[in-house]
Amino acid sequence: METLNVRPARLWLLVGAVWLAGCQPSVEKTSANYRVFGTEAQVTVRHPADRSPDAVLSELGQHFQRLHRDWHPWEPGALTALNQGLQTGNWASISPELLELLDAAQTYEIQTQGEFNAAIGQVVSLWGFHTSSYPITTPPPTPTDIDRLIRNQPSTLDIKRRIDSSGEVLIQTSNPSVGLDFSALAKGAAAGQACDLLAQSGFDDALVNLGGDVLVCGPTETPWRVAIQDPRSGILEVLEVSERLAVFTSGQYYRYGEWEGERYAHVLDPATGYPIEHILQATAIHPDPILADAAATALVVAGFEKAKTLGETLGLEEWLVVNEAGDVLRMGPD
Repeated sequence: METLNVRPARLWLLVGAVWLAGCQPSVEKTSANYRVFGTEAQVTVRHPADRSPDAVLSELGQHFQRLHRDWHPWEPGALTALNQGLQTGNWASISPELLELLDAAQTYEIQTQGEFNAAIGQVVSLWGFHTSSYPITTPPPTPTDIDRLIRNQPSTLDIKRRIDSSGEVLIQTSNPSVGLDFSALAKGAAAGQACDLLAQSGFDDALVNLGGDVLVCGPTETPWRVAIQDPRSGILEVLEVSERLAVFTSGQYYRYGEWEGERYAHVLDPATGYPIEHILQATAIHPDPILADAAATALVVAGFEKAKTLGETLGLEEWLVVNEAGDVLRMGPD
């Protein structure tokens, strides 16, 4: 079981290139650290000195652990059980929370014309990326094995649904290559739920940081300062955020494999089944954290030229893409 560590935040917070601004003297900051979704997470709350958020932060830790278990793409849980059911070709029961992720995945697959595809979980597993140990040092899959899955063009749009007599939602697919992997949606959904849970307890002035993917809960009178890391070194941009806003980044430099001197990153092209090259990082900024999470991955897949219009299609407030040469595409408000 992951551990929860709640403590007063006495210094400036710097986790995943995020800085938090100072507060009024009558306001305190309390932070909680969690290990979920394969990363270090931190939630920081600004609150009156006479109101402690410790109880809700502890509750949030338990909530994160449940989501981590239910949405995990390879460890036993609700998602792996669902994928096993889909492999039989029969109708499988899906929970309301997983159905929400599937709805989002189908919407974004359509909007991105397949640049975002949460149905390629089997291909991700084939490359060895269903692991917590990096770098991967085992041989990459053969072209034959990749083609075996990709030739069926797995898509979330291959999934049908119906409601049984009890009102339960069931899903089914006849495509044997479909494997659901919501890794590019899970942190966005979890961050949104975290802000909602905090707000229910009266703590709106908070920041959720899931391994550098940030959601400012808001609104707040004192802005939070959110920095976007440059994948080479330094900072690309610093935002001052007073309203609900997600800043999510998909990077190619932490999760990767190496074999015979060749390095390959974890974001795969759904059309080919091969790792994306030439793009180091993409950042998507939008009030909806699920959209920002999905968009960051889609921008990496799209690359420089397509990313110019893809961000507009998705309605992003701002987006940044960095290629291997260090060029930065920055789109959004002037």
